[in-house]
Formats: sequence, C-alpha cells, structure tokens
Amino acid sequence: MQPDINQQPTAVTPRTGPVAVTVGVGFVLLSAVAFASTPAFVRLAYTAQLNGLSLVAFRCLIAAIVLWLVSRLMREKNVARSIAWRLILLGALLFGPQMWAYFAALERLDTSITVAIIYIYPALVAILVALRVHRFPRVAEILLLALGLSGVGIIVLSNSVGIGSSAGMMLAVVTAVGYAFYVFAAGATVGDTPPLTAASLVLLGAGVSSVIAALLTGQLEFPSSGLGMGYLALHGVVIVPIGLAAYYAGLKRLGATYTSLVDTSQPALAALIGVAALGERLLPVQILGIVAIIAAVLGLPVMALIQSRKSRRRGAGTKNMATKT
Repeated sequence: MQPDINQQPTAVTPRTGPVAVTVGVGFVLLSAVAFASTPAFVRLAYTAQLNGLSLVAFRCLIAAIVLWLVSRLMREKNVARSIAWRLILLGALLFGPQMWAYFAALERLDTSITVAIIYIYPALVAILVALRVHRFPRVAEILLLALGLSGVGIIVLSNSVGIGSSAGMMLAVVTAVGYAFYVFAAGATVGDTPPLTAASLVLLGAGVSSVIAALLTGQLEFPSSGLGMGYLALHGVVIVPIGLAAYYAGLKRLGATYTSLVDTSQPALAALIGVAALGERLLPVQILGIVAIIAAVLGLPVMALIQSRKSRRRGAGTKNMATKT
C-alpha cells in the first residue's frame, strides 16, 4: 500500500442523477440479498459448535483476504495510509462490535424481533446526517423512510413470536445504534476509496478486534468439524465479501441516508428467500409489507429523476434570464 499525501477522504453525498441512483440502489439490493441470509446461516453455524465471537473474527479475516486479493486483480488504486487507518479503525471500533452485539442478540432473541429492533437504524442515520449537514430531510425523503420502516414493521410483527429476553432486546438496540453510527461514519470516510479496498480494510479491523476480544474472554475457538469449516467458508468467501463490497459501491452513489433506506429491503428479501429456498408461505399482510418496502426503494430513482428535471429547469431559467439581460 503506497501512501498518497495528496489523497484526502471526502464525505459521501447522494448523486442526484437518476442513472447513478438506480445503479446505487442495485448495489445495495445485492448487498441486502447477501446479508438477508445471515441470520439463518449464523444459527446453522451455532449448531456446528461455532460461538458468535469466533464466527465474527474468522468470517471477517477470511473475507478481508478474499476482497484484498480481488482488489489487486481488479487493479484498484492504492489509498493513502491515513485513509487506510481510518477504515481499519472504523471496522475495529464500530463494524466489529455491532456484529458482536447482533450475533449475541440472535442467540437470545427470536430473529423477527431482533430484525424489527435493528431496523430503527435508518431513522437514526437520517437524524445523524441531518445534524451533520444542517439540513432537515426533505418531505419526500421522510415519506419514503416512513414507508420503508412501516413495511419492515408489518413483516416482522405479522409473525407469531415471543417477547424474548430483555438482554436480547438490549443487545439488538445496541446493534441498531452501533450500525447507525457505522453507516454514518462510513459515509463520511469512504469517499472515493475503491469499494473492494475499503471493504477489505474495514473487515481487517473488525477481524483483528474480534480476535483480540475472543482471546481476552477465552472464547477463541477454531471449527472442529467439516460442517463448521463449510459454514465459515460460506460466510467468509461468499456472504461477507459480496455483501460488504456491494454495500460500499452503493454507499458511494447514494450517501448514508439513501443507502440505509434501501437496506430496509433486507427483511422483505429474507422473507422471499424463505419462500424460495425453504418452501415457506407468506401471509397476505406480509406481502403488503414487501410491497411497501419495494415502493419505498423504487421511490429513490423516481425522486432523483424529478430533482434532476427540476435542476435542469432552474438552470434553463437562469440561462434565459441571463440572455434577456
């Protein structure tokens, strides 16, 4: 990694062009598909005698190596050493710890309730971004966010679930808050850093901090069976690399608020994956929730197109006024 003293991180802001927004939505949806399967495969990994902290540590380190190798093959540009350290710290201090809380919550709480609590994070991201840029969200943004969150609520609350433990709920809340700060910080840090490189550095930080935490708590365990190795490979080689690289590619195009909005599609995608892979059936009310989320996600490129046309009209109006004067 060669330092570039002239390269500085730039905050990510939404690109208002409809093409860029549509591409960004596609990347975040790909990430959501990858991560929507995480709860199921985490539970399967637990059956293979893998504890949560070790699973986080090994899946992050394996995925970091995979993404770094792919970034070299893709000839992504090198990043400044200062940016690299910021991304590593982002993974060590925010991305890794929120995953510890998430996996611990899944051990104590029903998946549906866990997801319901965690998906308050898009609203938290919108608040953090508004505070940073000193701009209150547009009415259309608020409506799309509310529509997406209502769809999430419909899906998860339509299931028959238990209350679960108070510890599990607190861990889910910690996950939501931690993930909101992670997305907010990533939006201000990633900038023009190539997505594969950014993802590999964040995962490296998360993996190293997870190994240290596991060693300090005596929880570091290597897979003791072929099944455990298989689940670990699935996480580290497939789910995490695809999910995180696509997420950063979308984040660069959409910004933190829009990215977190599109990410509310995860519960809907998880439900559809259950139908396709496990033969589960959807209730009519769950279909309504999925439709609400799809409408919210599709509303982003529509809103971008409308804003683009308004900008062109204002530009044309200004040009005409200048011509007349």
